[in-house]
Amino acid sequence: MTLFQILMLGASAFFSFKIYEHIQTLKDPEENETQPNRTADAFSTFDSSSLIEKADDAVVEGHLDKALAIYSEANIKEPKNGETLFKMAFTLGLQERNEEALEYYKDALEVDPENPFSHLEMAYIYLKEDEHASARNHLNAALELDPDLEKAKEELAKLNAEV
Repeated sequence: MTLFQILMLGASAFFSFKIYEHIQTLKDPEENETQPNRTADAFSTFDSSSLIEKADDAVVEGHLDKALAIYSEANIKEPKNGETLFKMAFTLGLQERNEEALEYYKDALEVDPENPFSHLEMAYIYLKEDEHASARNHLNAALELDPDLEKAKEELAKLNAEV
């Protein structure tokens, strides 16, 4: 071995020992009381409303995966927000991920049962899947909440004409 190799071996051994010492002094997160609690604020400095705006911009630009990630972060910061759940469902619907979209629409309706647009979008998904009875139910629910929804009236008229 050359002198340089011996020096490098010694330096490596020294740093390995120092790393080992450091690891031995670490505590688990729940034991370490000086470490601040990690909350949803650890993700970013933005509040949920500004995250929703950023995600809306991403949807308009066609970056649907990015929008979903931002909506998810907003949902973590403010769980059970009807607007966030609706927009996540809508974005999933744009990606033809209909089963996931339906789940988020259902969650959105649990939080905000007075939102006719959740019913309307669910009806469109059910129409795509040829589940006319479910579509009709959601179109009727949307019209009950907002009788001025022309699109719902048109779709309901088409469904009734088919029967």
